[in-house]
Parts: sequence; C-alpha cells; structure tokens
Amino acid sequence: MKQERLKVLSLLEEGKITADEAANLLEKLAQADNHHFINDERAEQFEESLQRFAKNAECFAKELGQKAAIAYKDVEPKLKKASQTVLEKTAAVVDEIAHSLHESIEKAKEKECCSEGDTCCEDDNTPKPN
Repeated sequence: MKQERLKVLSLLEEGKITADEAANLLEKLAQADNHHFINDERAEQFEESLQRFAKNAECFAKELGQKAAIAYKDVEPKLKKASQTVLEKTAAVVDEIAHSLHESIEKAKEKECCSEGDTCCEDDNTPKPN
C-alpha cells in the first residue's frame, strides 16, 4: 500500500488530482489497509514460516528415504528366504498331489482290469512311477 500512497501524492504534486481527491484516495487506502488480513510484515513472517516448513519437510523426506533404504536392505534377504521356502513347500505339495493322483489312477486301472476278469493286472510288468 505504500507505493499506492506515493502514487497518489505524486499525482497531487503533478496537479493531476486535487487535494480533496488525494485526501479521499488516501482515506480509501487507509480503509483498505484495515481490511487486509495480512499486512506486509505478516506476509513476510508467513513466507518465512512456509520456507522453514518446506525445508523441514525436505529433511524429513530425505531422512525417511534413508531409513526406508536401510529397512529394505535388512528385510530383503529375509523376504528372499521366505519366498524360497514358500516355493519349496509349494513344490512339495504339488509333488505329493501328483503322486496321490497317480496312485489313484493306478488303483482305478487295477479295479477296472480285475473287474473285467482279465489277467492284465497280474501280468502287467510296466514300471510304475514312485
């Protein structure tokens, strides 16, 4: 608002406005000053606070990133080991299911063969998987 006041005084000095007009304009500028929620000093304080906040947020983010990297390095081998264990156990279960299915199929074939009265079950020398 300081620049606006100087402009009004300059216009008065140049004779472009009258003293009454200048007084009226200065009064309106004073009223406008009272209606501002933030004056220049408060605006500067706010800007400084905002800059401090931004700097603190940047430091926090950097520190958080470093801690996350450390945590990842600590957890990564454990996750790999857990993944390997899950894979091994899953493979074992799949093998067990495959073996069980194979046995069930063989038993079904035996029942079918024996129920027909054939001697195929007794004479079958085909190797059976373990």
